[in-house]
Amino acid sequence: MMRATTAELQQRLLHNPGDPQGWKTLNQLLQEGESTPEPEAKQTMAAAASAAPAPPRQKRVQKQKSVQKTSFDPRTPRPLHSRWTSVGSPEERRLIENQLAELVQQLQAEEPETLIPRLGRDLPAGLVDKLDNPALYALGEACYRQERFELGLPLLQGLIARGEEAGDLLDWARLFAARCQRGSGLLGEARSSFESLAAKDAGESNCEPGFHAQVDLAWLDLNAGNPEAAKERLQILLNSSFCSEHETVLDLLGRVISTLEWLETNPRNQLSHIRDLADSASLVFAADALQLSPCGTLLQLEGWLVDPNRQVSHLCLIRGRRVQWLDLGQAQYRHRGDLAEVLQRCGAPADFDAGLKLAVAYHQEEAVPLDPGEAAELFVVLRNGDQFCLHRPMVAVSFDVPRFKGLLDAAISDRCSVESPGCLVRIREAWSRQMQQRLQRPAQHQRHGTRSKPAELSVVVPLYGRIDFMEYQLNWFNAWLRRLGSNAPGLQLIYVLDDPRLEAEFRALVKRCQTLYRMPFETVINPENLGFAGANNRGVLYATAPYLLLLNSDVLPANDHSLETMLRALQQHPRRVGALGARLLFDNGGIQHVGMEFVKEDDLDGELGRVWLNEHPLKGVNVGFGEQERLELREVEAATAACLLMQTERFRTLGGFSTHYVVGDFEDSDLCLKVRRMGLGIYVDLEACFYHLERQSVGYGEKSDALKMKVVATNALEHHQRWCSTIERLKSGQQVGVQP
Repeated sequence: MMRATTAELQQRLLHNPGDPQGWKTLNQLLQEGESTPEPEAKQTMAAAASAAPAPPRQKRVQKQKSVQKTSFDPRTPRPLHSRWTSVGSPEERRLIENQLAELVQQLQAEEPETLIPRLGRDLPAGLVDKLDNPALYALGEACYRQERFELGLPLLQGLIARGEEAGDLLDWARLFAARCQRGSGLLGEARSSFESLAAKDAGESNCEPGFHAQVDLAWLDLNAGNPEAAKERLQILLNSSFCSEHETVLDLLGRVISTLEWLETNPRNQLSHIRDLADSASLVFAADALQLSPCGTLLQLEGWLVDPNRQVSHLCLIRGRRVQWLDLGQAQYRHRGDLAEVLQRCGAPADFDAGLKLAVAYHQEEAVPLDPGEAAELFVVLRNGDQFCLHRPMVAVSFDVPRFKGLLDAAISDRCSVESPGCLVRIREAWSRQMQQRLQRPAQHQRHGTRSKPAELSVVVPLYGRIDFMEYQLNWFNAWLRRLGSNAPGLQLIYVLDDPRLEAEFRALVKRCQTLYRMPFETVINPENLGFAGANNRGVLYATAPYLLLLNSDVLPANDHSLETMLRALQQHPRRVGALGARLLFDNGGIQHVGMEFVKEDDLDGELGRVWLNEHPLKGVNVGFGEQERLELREVEAATAACLLMQTERFRTLGGFSTHYVVGDFEDSDLCLKVRRMGLGIYVDLEACFYHLERQSVGYGEKSDALKMKVVATNALEHHQRWCSTIERLKSGQQVGVQP
């Protein structure tokens, strides 16, 4: 009867924590000798009690003692509940063979484009050997057309390696392989491949791939600022037997070359940034801004185009003697309320979207840095044969986080569809290069206090937006150290400020915490924002302990033994457990994390509906786990880096978090999949329990939900293209078993 009364009170307090009499009655029952609530209930009540008036101090102390009496012994042997076969095992090889057979079967039954979303950069090498020549060529060409150059190149090279056995497909495979090289930024290799194929066209009048290679070489010459070489190639092309079949292609080349010659002898600065052809062609085009990163890898064109009849057929950027073709089909358009009069003159509807934004990203090998005072021309060709140039000074712009998001906003539609996957890849590469360059710049590192024992565990905590959580954590660690004394494992606490705007406020907070708390800690102040991956990678540079805990600033242990429980569990299985997560709870006691799993959400827009996403099963559910479940270390597909433990050197060997994910998303599951590729498992310790005030530590929110979803789509696509083949095998290769 007494237990039922206690349980009833617990449930009532969960729904109504602001009931002082309820807390008083519950404490009286506990004082009278009633059994202590189960750990799950106590943790849930602790979260709810944070919103309630505190019970009398004496009773609270007595309750804490009862919690400590039932504390879990961190050195208890922990069996592994494994679910997947290890890398390199016979079972995994069988899964790979089954996966390849299924892909071949799908390619035989469907168009190659339907297969590409299932092909990741982690695709097993055996696919080429299982495809016949037509299927291999069709898939390689489809990858090129969908700008999956990293997939198309090895497929087409596999066909080229078959030599004359490939028959008439050989030269076409060489052409599209060279184009994949160009799309991947391998300009030297691409030029060599094109020249080899173009030379064959000079000797054989029926080699159409050689004709196209000559066209591609002419554009490479124009990109490099060598219009004379392009003009010579144009003369060769005009004498080709394929000239009449490709008049449009050659016409554009001729127009570009003649326009360059005209610009050489005419004052460019007398050209306007706007062209009004409303009366003759129902068209007005204006270039408001041409922004270029100092290194020349990122370009953004902003302006407006009123063209209701779709008269514009080609757009090129001219920088001195260099010419770059731009794809207007990749531009994003917005409504401009200030253009009502222009819309009316051009016969466009009042809701016509005229505001134009076009993002262009270049590979590092083809980027041209901005010269001081440089201006550029936009060369426009209309379908009726007319052409004109717009002139605009170029502005050097440092692409910080908001500007990178602006590039993504221009590269992805509002429904999260990607018009140019290749451009998106180059934007991510530019982001990664910038983050890596920032990591090379020195940060300010300081130690505050002296540790009484060598560090057994390094804890890295990034701070952005909200820094007050550091004091809450230090307060907890200080009390924890006081309670455990010499029994506490040696900790190295490293706080990384990744928000330079808050440096003065942060220094004041550090000074106050150093005065108030005995817990020694270290601080790292980044000179520039590095994002989640960069901030953690920076912090790990200063880690000296053999074990590493990646911890969000809004995560707090729910009890005294959680930290050591995780540490001892990992030490028991150093060759089996690659990374260990914890059970994370919301402040109301509901589950935030007990591992992540990969899912597809077909009802989401655009790319988000076609890729693997990482989600938290049981999120928000208020559920407990039995003693045996908490004892076992449970293997999961991935675990969040909000609280993730691993060996420090293992993190470094893997290169830390990837810097290709913009701002922060998917880095943790990417890291987990890299760990799994080493033949190690990802596990969660349900006995180690923490509270997580999810996203509160970040302190930022997108002004536009649409922009936020575009950032998520960018990172989800990168993650999918890296790991989709591995994830498919995870889904088909699950095995359940408990091992000591």
